[in-house]
Parts: sequence; C-alpha cells; structure tokens
Amino acid sequence: MEGFIGMIGMEQLGGWITRNPIIIIAIAVLMTLGSLHYAQNIESQGMTTETFVSKDSALYQLYDHLYQENFGSDGNMILIEGDDVAKAEVLSASLRLSDHMKKVEHVTGVSSIADIVADAEYEISGIRRIPSQERIDEILTNAGTAVQSLMPDRKHSRMIVGMPTSGVLSEAQRSKLLLEINNALDFAEFPAGYSTIVTGDPSFQASITALMNSSNGSILALCGVLMVVALLLFFRHVRWSLLPIPVVLLGIIWTFGAMGLFHIKMSMVTFAAFPIMIGIGIDYAIQFHNRIDEELSKGEPILDASINTINHVAFPVIIALTVTVAGFVSLLSSSVPMINDFGKICIIGLIMCYLSALFVNVTILYQSEKRSPRKKKMEGHSEDGSSFGAIVQKMATYSIEKWKPVLAVALIFALAGNYADTLVPIETDSKNYIPQDLAPLIDLKHMKNIYGGTDSINFLIQADDVTDPENLRWIDDFESYLLTAREDRTQATTSIATYVKAANGGELPDDKTRIREIIATLPSSVTNAYLSGHNLAVVNVNIGDVQSNLGTEGMSRLIASYEDDLAWNTPPPGISVRITGQSVLMTTVMTALTSGRVEMSLLGLVLIFILLLIIYRDLIKALLPVLPMLVVIGWMGLVMYYGGLKYTPLTATLGALVLGVGSEYAILMMERFYEELGNVGDPYEAMKITANRIGSALMASGMTVIFGFAALIASPFNIISNFGVVTVMSVVLALFTTFTVFVVLAIRMEIQREVFENAKQDLKKAISLINNKSGRKINGY
Repeated sequence: MEGFIGMIGMEQLGGWITRNPIIIIAIAVLMTLGSLHYAQNIESQGMTTETFVSKDSALYQLYDHLYQENFGSDGNMILIEGDDVAKAEVLSASLRLSDHMKKVEHVTGVSSIADIVADAEYEISGIRRIPSQERIDEILTNAGTAVQSLMPDRKHSRMIVGMPTSGVLSEAQRSKLLLEINNALDFAEFPAGYSTIVTGDPSFQASITALMNSSNGSILALCGVLMVVALLLFFRHVRWSLLPIPVVLLGIIWTFGAMGLFHIKMSMVTFAAFPIMIGIGIDYAIQFHNRIDEELSKGEPILDASINTINHVAFPVIIALTVTVAGFVSLLSSSVPMINDFGKICIIGLIMCYLSALFVNVTILYQSEKRSPRKKKMEGHSEDGSSFGAIVQKMATYSIEKWKPVLAVALIFALAGNYADTLVPIETDSKNYIPQDLAPLIDLKHMKNIYGGTDSINFLIQADDVTDPENLRWIDDFESYLLTAREDRTQATTSIATYVKAANGGELPDDKTRIREIIATLPSSVTNAYLSGHNLAVVNVNIGDVQSNLGTEGMSRLIASYEDDLAWNTPPPGISVRITGQSVLMTTVMTALTSGRVEMSLLGLVLIFILLLIIYRDLIKALLPVLPMLVVIGWMGLVMYYGGLKYTPLTATLGALVLGVGSEYAILMMERFYEELGNVGDPYEAMKITANRIGSALMASGMTVIFGFAALIASPFNIISNFGVVTVMSVVLALFTTFTVFVVLAIRMEIQREVFENAKQDLKKAISLINNKSGRKINGY
C-alpha cells in the first residue's frame, strides 16, 4: 500500500499544494464564477412522465409517441359550483370564458355545458348563443351521456381547457397559460353566489414546482445552521472548526454549475442529493482538518504537518470516495431517469467536494497556520480532543471484549431486518409525496369526490381502417366483455364505437360509409380523444380510484387480468391492440423501481468489494468495509418496517445510500487501524489508538451528517421528509457498526491472519526440516 501511495506521489502533491496557493485559489475562483454562470441554466421539473421513464424505452415510446401524441392532452379543469349551474346567466358567463380560451395560444380545445347548449342552439337557429331557460333544459335532457361527465348534478359543472402535454410546452409557456385562465375568470363575470376553482394536473404540477422552488432554499439554509451547531459541539477541539462548511459549500456551488452545464434538471428527488453531498463532502474536509490539527499538536512544523496530512489522508479518502461513488454508480443501472440523475449528481458532487477539501481546504489551513502560528500545545486540545475519542475507544474496547454477543446480535437483527424489508409497503400514489394540505391537492380531491375516480387503462388499437364495421363490432364486444367480466373494477368504457353506436340509435351500422358520416358529425373533442385518422384509436377503461387502494402489486395483477382479457378476446386479423396509459406506466415503473432496489444494493456491494480487492489485493481488507454495511442494510429493514415507512423512489435508493455513507467511515477507520498496526504491531493496541485518534473526527463528521440530513425532515414534501428520517437512521447505524461490528471483525480477522501466517511459517519450517533430512523437496518447498 505504501509503495502505491509513493508511486502516485502524495508527498510531492503535498509539497506542490503548499508552494502554489495563488494558483489553487485562482482556479477555485474561476471554477466558482463559471459555476455561478451555468447554474442559471438549471430547470425545475415536477413529477412528470419524463422523470419516471426513459425516453428511449419501449414503454415510453408506446405511451408518449403513440398514445400521448395522438390522444393525450393535459386538462385544466374549471370547477363551477352554485345553486343551479345550468341557469342561463351562469351558462352565459361560461360561454364567454370558453370562447375567450379557445382563442388563447396553445389551447387545444374547450369542453363545457355552455358549449353543448350553444352548439345545439346553433344547429336550430343558426346563432351560437345561450337560449331561454326552457330551451336549455330541453337541450340538456336530450344531450345524453356527454352532459353527465361535465355536469353530474345541477350544483356542479366543469369546463375542460385542453393544452399540450408537459413534453411539448415549456414550464414558462404552461405557467403563462395557467395565468391566462385565472385572468379570464374575472373577464367571464360569473354571477354572485357561484364559485370557480381552477384545478387539474397542470395547475397541480405548477403548484408543486412553485412550492419546491420556495422550500429548497430554506431547507439548505437549515441544513447549514444545523451543521454549524454540530461542528461547534463535536469539532471544537480544532482551530477554525467551522471551516469545513464553506469548503463543502464551494464544492456544492461547483456541482450546481455542473448541473447547468450537463442539463440535469432539479426535481424533488435530485434536490435530496444535495444534503447527502454536503454530509459526505464535509467529512472529507474534516478528515484533512483533523489530521493537520493532530500533526501540529505533536509539535510538527506547519509545512511538515500539511505534507504528512496529504501523504496519510489524501489516498485513504480517495479510496473512500471511489467506494462511495461505486455505491452510487449502482443507481445508474436503474431504469428510472430521476434515480439516474440522483446518482449522477451524487457522483459529481462528491468529486467536487473532494477537490475542494484537498486543495482549497488544505491551502487555507496551511496559509492560516503559517500567518498565525499556534502555541506549542493548544490550550484545551487534549481534554476536548480526547473526549469523543475516549467514548469511541470505550465502545470499541467493550465490543472487542464481548465480541461473540456483538456479532450474534448484529447477525440476528440483520436477518430479521432482511425479512422485515419484504413486508415494507410501497407508496405508488405520487400525490402522497406532497403536503396533504396543499390547496391545489385539496381542490383536486374535491373534484374527484364529485366526479369520481379518474384512473384509467387504455387499449391502443392500430389497423389499416379502425372504422371498418367488423373492427368497430370487435371494439364494442370487447367493451361489453370488460363491463361484465370486470364489473367490480371497470366503471365505464369509452371509444369511438361508443359514440357511433349512440348516434345510430344504439346499433352499430353495417355500412362503412354510414360510419364515416356519423364520425364526421361528432364534435372534434370526441374524435380527437378517441380516433386519430382512420388507423389509430383508443379504448378508455375507467377503473375509478383503485390505484391508491390496490397498491403496486394489486395494480400489477389488475393490469395482468386486463391483458388476459385481451388475449381471450382475439381481435380480427390486421388489428394490433396494446395496453398503455398513465396507470400502466406508473405501475410498471414503481414495480421496476422497488423490486430493483435489492439488485441495486447487491450491484453496489459487488462493485465495492471488487474495487477494494483490486486496490488492496488483500481479501480481509476488501471484506472489512463491506460486511458491516450488510449488517446496516439489514437493520434498516427493521427501521423501515417498525417505523411505519414506505418505499418511494427516494427510499428505494437506501442500499446505495448505506453503502456510500457507511463504507466511507469503515474505510477511513481501517486505513488508520493498519497505519497504527504498522507502528505498534499489536492489533488490540492499534485499535485503541485508532479509536481514540480518528474516533473524534469520525464522530464529528458523522454527527454533522446527521444534523445536516435532519434538515430534510422539515421539508413540506413527504417523500423528502421520510427520506430524511431514513438517511439519519442510516448514518446513525453506520457509525454505530463502524465503532462496534467493524472493530470486532477487524480484530478477529487480523488474529486469524496471524494464526494462519504462524501456521504457514511453522509448516514451512517443518517441510524445510524434512527436506534437510531426506535431501529432497516436498510440494515445491
């Protein structure tokens, strides 16, 4: 190991850093200015389809390119409530609003009761207007099912203002359109006593983005305050104990710049990466800072202290960084884009934080100590510096003495946790990720209570001519089958066949020409929703509000049952039918995300083990950091289950998080242990020295991480708040296992190594003795 360190010239690097402060600071300033420039390009992103599904996947191609581009639109709902929403004066205001919105850029269509009445009046009188109340009631009575979906009763109606999906319009264009809708409500002048509420997915997503942008800054500020408190409490034995904070924040600024440069968007998930980077990155700064302070307390000159620090700390921290990155690299294997982005930001951020800690941090410490030398023995250093180290040393000593019960308890709880993990539920409804008292969410739920659930499964139908009588009959028969075979789940089915049949007195025409004539008379809102040209159509199956009740596994079974229904009802030759829709998309993604968390954790473990084996070429050193993390991953299963937590896209990264954070502590502890073992030769004495000397630094960095991550708990978003709880517990358990389980494993493995080496030497001596007596070699000896 020492030969490898010498090969890469850590001493030379230390000398270069101490000799070139101006170059280092100048480069840091240029990187900061460039980062501030590129950070302005960062875009915010809500919980859209693109955050869950890769654009290159077959799932996305089917959903977005075939379904969304031909039939998809985001519906802005304007909910109108009052004593009688079908009164002439209310419909007149609605018509003013509808006619205005149809002229607004990017509006794809408007549907309302007022439009139905005005269009019916136009067919008779030739004037598109709201007629008398008697005529209104007559039109609504004869309008059929179209009225029910817009006006379930006389006290409620809704206007649907269509707009392109999120992938078509920019955030600015969508915000402008939403603002225009709210302004148009004033222009419409609804009568007194009637209320209007703008709701629907676009306004809901806009409110999430606004809340995210407003809360992110306060969460990061709270994170900084809590970290200051942690450093003042646990790192006060050094000079300039708060220096790690500006050092790590510099690395965070560089990370923001990289996000803008590489066009990585800011979402709820990617934002959660920053406290992780701050927590782990600050540990890098603390390790360098603590070692310089330790060297100086021994009476070393500042130049030698700085070079010794880089020589003994830089490479172990590089190993810890590499292993941490390997843990997050496993996230890149996920099929979910936001998890990929989360992994990318963590990797970029940790590298930036390491560069800041190595170059900027050491330069500032060197120059500060050089200009303001400390006394030979810093007052209070021994007392404060050894207090936390003494606690760690006592924990380590006790664990070594009681090593059998320690390992037994660790193993039992780990196995129990792995079983409990299989019982942890999965949160499939993304609306539960956000504050439940958010006004747009309350409005959305209010509308759902009035109109019923809106979850749906869609069957996409492709043929040379979908409107052929035989094809329409199959669609009608398939709808009837779904309503009878799945009556417990299927609330309604709608397709172009539904409207053609209704327009022809309840029977499907046998003549293609007649079918085309009927389709030509249908409103564009109907044909646009269910037919694209004559070769593409969709059957919409309304399943109510079952997605939030069934969960991921239940929805998977329901989707599979609909696929079985499709297989049972074979379409005519030349027709291709595939299942798609938002419910299908999200269920598939959540299943892949949560079921893949075990694979991601195992991949991370394997990557870390292989990396350590390549670096150390020592099986014991490769296993030592990995085994305690297996214990922590098991224990976290118990925390998740008994804490009543659910798996989300963020908590599904738990395995990678534990590997990334926990392995760092174990590696730094192991490096110092073998350094001290080389000095004293006795494993027990080496571990006592290690626990005392590096224990305070690990305790300081660990508690700073815990305090920083605790800021996430204050987030208004449930997905981030729960992630904060999980992260804090992961770090607590990672620290605990480092000071207990790791210590025991290190001692026991080294004892076994000594026993093996002694036995090997005894065997060599015995074979050598036999060779000398017999005059021949045995097995090559």
